[in-house]
Formats: sequence, C-alpha cells, structure tokens
Amino acid sequence: MTTVTVRGEGSARAAPDEATLELAVESLRPTPAEALADVAARGETLVTLCHEVGIGPERRVTSGATVAEHREHVDGRWQHRGYRAASTLVVRVEDAELVGRLLAGAVERAQARVAGPWWTIGLDNAARLEACREAARDARRKAEAYAEALGARLGAIVAVREPGRTWPRDRGGQQVFAMRVADEPAAPPVEGGELQVSATVIVRFALEQG
Repeated sequence: MTTVTVRGEGSARAAPDEATLELAVESLRPTPAEALADVAARGETLVTLCHEVGIGPERRVTSGATVAEHREHVDGRWQHRGYRAASTLVVRVEDAELVGRLLAGAVERAQARVAGPWWTIGLDNAARLEACREAARDARRKAEAYAEALGARLGAIVAVREPGRTWPRDRGGQQVFAMRVADEPAAPPVEGGELQVSATVIVRFALEQG
C-alpha cells in the first residue's frame, strides 16, 4: 500500500486563564536568627495580602527559602558581612485585575522583589481544541495537494500521531519590580492580552491510483 505522511500545524488565540507571580523577600542581618525572623515577618505580610485580595492557600506555594552567610570580596579578600535570608512565594492569579494590586501591595507592604507575571492558557480552554482542529485540517490540505500532484487520490487515514504540544507563549516577556518606597505606589496597569496556543499532528493517508 502506498501512503503519504504529512505534518499538520494549527494555532488559535485566547485570553490567558491565569497569571503566575513570584514574590521574593530578602534580609541581611548580623545573625542568621535575625535575618530569618525578618524574612518570616515579611513573608507573613505577603500571605496576609494574598488573603485580603482573595488568593487562597491552594493557589500559592513557598519555594527557595534559604539562610546563608554573606561575604563580599574586598581588597583581594572575602569579608564577612552578615547573614542573608531569602524566601519566595509563588502565586497563581486567575483575575488579571488583581495582578496590579498584588504587585503594588507586595512592594509597599513587604518590600518584596516581584517577578512576572507569566500568563498561561488552561488545559480546558477551547482554544486548545481549535488549534487541534486546525492542525488536522492543515494535514488533510497538504495530503490532498501531494496526492493531486502525484496523480493519485487521497484514501483512508492509516495512522494519526501527536508529536507534542507547544505551550502558550507569553509575548509580553518578564517584568521585574525591585524597589523600596515610603508612600503607597499606584497599582501598575496589567493586561493579559491574548496568547497563542499551537498544535501539531502527524497523519498518514493511503494513496489510491487516480
């Protein structure tokens, strides 16, 4: 049996379903206990802030907690400068309007270093299935073009394989905020826009003599 194998590609666009933020606090103090206590207090402030804006514990996780000696290289020698503690709270936010409030609150109330947002499309978003449909249609168009050029007719589908997914691309890039302020800052405007989700499918068709 003569066959033709083609690669179909499709894409669709949709508003993101979720944003991820990293809220990090650091402290340099003379002793490890002092550094850790300061980070712990500011970390609790971040948790309180999340609670106030309606982000539950299931949507946040603490990662990257460290306490270590801090040294600086001065005049060819390493000199002890105290102890640095750090902790990062990773937060997932569904409401884009809350992102700006969270950024401003974390900076003002906890003197946090904020990274993000990173936008994603949920697995159940209809755009994912539309991308798959477009990939399948693209595969059939290509196979029909090959069959016509070869003087054959496109037959039945012999095999279908999905080689992998392309995750949604955040075209906005990473935004990083690191500052200390005395007055409450205005919440920065945050827009999720639209992301692109892609799909690829490998389809093998039978070729029949024309």
